[in-house]
Amino acid sequence: MPTGYDDFTERAHRDDYMRLPVAAIKNRALLETIMQEHGFEGLPTEWWHFDFKGWQRFPISDQPID
Repeated sequence: MPTGYDDFTERAHRDDYMRLPVAAIKNRALLETIMQEHGFEGLPTEWWHFDFKGWQRFPISDQPID
């Protein structure tokens, strides 16, 4: 992938940062394609960040995890 998780530099930008190894660009594109096919939209500045379309319609769940 282009960066480690939670990297907030320009290297993490989804579409406009291309100074990467070819494999990283292909992996990023593959992840985006698969996520979009399943109803998710990516955040432009974070290659790893996807939200489900229409997420705003649902209440936030605050359930404890034991």
